[in-house]
Amino acid sequence: MKSTAVIRTSIMLSAALAVAGCSGEPAANEQAAAPQTSQTFASPNLAGGSWSGVFSDPKTSIDKFGRIGLRPGPYEKKGGEWRSEAVPTALTDPSATNPVMAHFTASGDEKALNKVEFRLVEPQMANDQQARDQFDAWMKQALSQLGVTGGDTAVKAIHGEKPLVGKLKAGADYAVVRTTTPTERRLTVTFTEAAPISGATDATTD
Repeated sequence: MKSTAVIRTSIMLSAALAVAGCSGEPAANEQAAAPQTSQTFASPNLAGGSWSGVFSDPKTSIDKFGRIGLRPGPYEKKGGEWRSEAVPTALTDPSATNPVMAHFTASGDEKALNKVEFRLVEPQMANDQQARDQFDAWMKQALSQLGVTGGDTAVKAIHGEKPLVGKLKAGADYAVVRTTTPTERRLTVTFTEAAPISGATDATTD
């Protein structure tokens, strides 16, 4: 049973986070990514180890997100902010009645990002621990591919081993929020640009 879960996670991750060459914009009617193939790849460290490499230039960052397979949409002004919403990734069979979905959003203003968000949406009728584990791995691998800290700390926060909010090395804060509606459960993990605090040290390492 354990080996099946490992294989399933590996397949999902390679489909969701393929390396360079899969940054084309999705079709307007495309809904969710279904796991298909498995491959091994090395981290390109696209953001250079610093969260400023993620936040500083939206156009460049959207390209980076595409290169690691997050499939971001165009960075556009929506309401009072600029944002890019990725094509949702199915963590369970997308043709099932209640698929568990992973979402990615980057937002900020015209000249800079100030937040990236990973969100797990689980219908109330679903109860799939493997999908939750896949979400953890999906988020961690995306950050590893970018070359920034936060993945391990956020996963520990999800599982009660770290505070739900905190500071990371290299210029970001993180927050983990759970919400429940009559139809679904949501787990939202955000990484925001850290405001400099004079004389302060990072409370969290990753």
